[in-house]
Amino acid sequence: MTRYTTIPEIDRVYALQQRSKALFKQTTANERIAKLKALSAVIDEYDFAIKEAIYKDFRKSHTETEVTEIMAIQMAIKETITKLPKWMRDKPVKRVWKLFNVKPYLHYEPKGNTLIITPWNYPFNLPMAHLISSVAAGNTAIVKLTEHTPHINQVLRKIIGAVFPETQVFVVEGEVAETSHLLGLRFDHIHFTGSPAVGKIVMKAASEHLADITLELGGKSPAIIDKNVNLQQVVRNLIWGKFVNAGQTCIAPDYALVDVALKDDIERVFQEELKHAFGEDPQQSADFARIINAAHFERLTDALRQAQVSGARLIAGGRSDAAENYIEPTVLTDVAASDSLMQDEIFGPIFPLVYYHDIGDALQLIEEKEKPLALYIFSKSDGFIDYVLAHTTAGGTCINDTLIHLMHPGLPFGGVNNSGIGQSLGKFGFKAFSHERAVADVTIQPMSKLFWFPYGEKTQKILRFVRKLMG
Repeated sequence: MTRYTTIPEIDRVYALQQRSKALFKQTTANERIAKLKALSAVIDEYDFAIKEAIYKDFRKSHTETEVTEIMAIQMAIKETITKLPKWMRDKPVKRVWKLFNVKPYLHYEPKGNTLIITPWNYPFNLPMAHLISSVAAGNTAIVKLTEHTPHINQVLRKIIGAVFPETQVFVVEGEVAETSHLLGLRFDHIHFTGSPAVGKIVMKAASEHLADITLELGGKSPAIIDKNVNLQQVVRNLIWGKFVNAGQTCIAPDYALVDVALKDDIERVFQEELKHAFGEDPQQSADFARIINAAHFERLTDALRQAQVSGARLIAGGRSDAAENYIEPTVLTDVAASDSLMQDEIFGPIFPLVYYHDIGDALQLIEEKEKPLALYIFSKSDGFIDYVLAHTTAGGTCINDTLIHLMHPGLPFGGVNNSGIGQSLGKFGFKAFSHERAVADVTIQPMSKLFWFPYGEKTQKILRFVRKLMG
């Protein structure tokens, strides 16, 4: 049985970190880089242990874990190590003649003690990604891991403990009680990844202390498919983006809006390409993961069953096995607009296709829902792409591929409104965990020398002169 972190342990380490955050604030770029290099080395040492642990939690293949969990984090560490001195450097701001005596610049300082709450779907990647940003910015961090992945949690605890003292980084395991207790404490920044429903709870708790917050949430991320496409390539992109990690990805395409001219062809191509990807029996494929637990398995199979009762038609898949929490990669159409598969984020290997005759009608369907975390556009037409971009809103968008925008080091990751608040990863993660401090260095003459009490005729002359210059 997993041993959860006790409340007294949480309070003890929280107090230690409160006292030590001033110390870590003073660390140099070289000192933070040394920690990140040590972290990278320990991750390499635990490479096989990470893969085995995630296999036990998800039955996820070692290759998929390498790509989506380990490699992504090692790339993030390398990017941070390379760019951190530049990120930490004071940023000059252009001088203005109206304040000729001021040398302005931005100074980056740590926010202080941070809380990182992570979900179960990428249980190595997500805790590490945001911990890298917090450490790079010079903070202390308490990392609350999900209770649903006990095997990888054990490995994470060992990796983090081998690199960081508990005065800097501490891992908490537990459920609602432990998370609620943490949210009752005063943190300088809280980073939460999870559902919009829980995000609202976290935001409300943060407001009690006016804590700064980043929310990475989710929603129904659509894929929009023009008739002017390489259909086989589009379907392959969608299969990878949707069915990696058995669809348990916050930016997975949740449903596709397809030009009706492609109807017969796209259904045939999905059937063919799913067989190429996972074989005649995907349950025997070594590359297809499982649903995290029985509760989520039941949620998904109930939703699929209800959709079929309401008239949905299977194009591919549909089989499941409760003994393994297995749901076959499933594609279907004619799903009722009121059905849960079209109302709620699916977060599993079920993919509805919705056919449209007019792109305006398709975009109206998106507009009626909450703003998505991701939006995917497939077209060879620049006009079509520009039209969709101009008439939609999303946290991020990928054109003619899926998921890849998350991996680019120069792009921020985050949602908008219901799908998230704030940005993460790379430079944007560093900034999220930093306070961008405005500094005005008065290098020549202080303002008080021009406008000193008592205000008189001299003051009025100066004001008239300044207003004339401004006019």
